[in-house]
Amino acid sequence: ADWADLADIAERAVAEGARTVIIRSAVTGIFSAGADLVELEALPGDAVGQRRMRTAMCGALDRLSRLPVATIAAIDGGCFGAGVALVIACDLRIGGHMAQFAIPPARLGIGYPQEDIARLVALVGPGQAARLMLTGERIGADEAHRIGLIEAVAHSAHGAVNNLAALCSESSPASVVMLKRAIAAAAAGERSGAVFDEAF
Repeated sequence: ADWADLADIAERAVAEGARTVIIRSAVTGIFSAGADLVELEALPGDAVGQRRMRTAMCGALDRLSRLPVATIAAIDGGCFGAGVALVIACDLRIGGHMAQFAIPPARLGIGYPQEDIARLVALVGPGQAARLMLTGERIGADEAHRIGLIEAVAHSAHGAVNNLAALCSESSPASVVMLKRAIAAAAAGERSGAVFDEAF
């Protein structure tokens, strides 16, 4: 239910006039510990529950990625598992100097939604995606920036993201929509198309 609530809140903010959506934690020292492991432990053998969880998570992240405004993740502290899926669904990611990232499904004996793997590969490439997913290795903000998982490192992501959000908010809303669609298409391998030519 939290996944749907997150997407609902973001969409409501845009409907009420938000020009940028910032995803950040209300808890000091952690961005997200990831999915609720107690909830995951109840899913083996429950095909309906598995489908419901996957649909809720993937649906919410798709809705977030399709918002017609810039979405920016401010990552201070740990960001693990499904938390990484959340930030890679955003357009931009800023990591605080104490940010840490790990994607541990292989260590937990579970998989990862294909949509999230595709987003990760688009950001960091197949080799770094394999490194992160197959080892569950924890990396810091500087390494995350080096491999392209985040766009910038700041002392505090919360502070730095406000400046970036202000710049995005000054952009033409129509251009933001067009460019977000074109960027998503390019990440999926599209190099040209009549729809994008007409939009240009």
